[in-house]
Amino acid sequence: MEHDVCALADLADGAKLRVEAGGEDILLCRSGPDIRAVRNMCTHAASTLEEGRLRNGILSCPLHGARFDLTDGGRCLGGAGYRPLTLFPVRIADGRVLVMVAE
Repeated sequence: MEHDVCALADLADGAKLRVEAGGEDILLCRSGPDIRAVRNMCTHAASTLEEGRLRNGILSCPLHGARFDLTDGGRCLGGAGYRPLTLFPVRIADGRVLVMVAE
């Protein structure tokens, strides 16, 4: 199911925004024109990611520094055994950010 989570204008370039959609805690991350929606949970230490750094499509976990490439399916960079982040499909329509969450 598609959920309207925020206005596109509410998510500046390089910014993150925590939202809820379909019972999921989601972190929106914007790098240039690209917007990714990820489950707000590090796959390494079960820490939330919202306080992590976002730079050039790479999201870092604030707890242990694990880095995830959001431009490449959320895979972990340099962390053997770390699972990729869960990503949700995103669509922009009429200036709104829509996230698809299976229910």
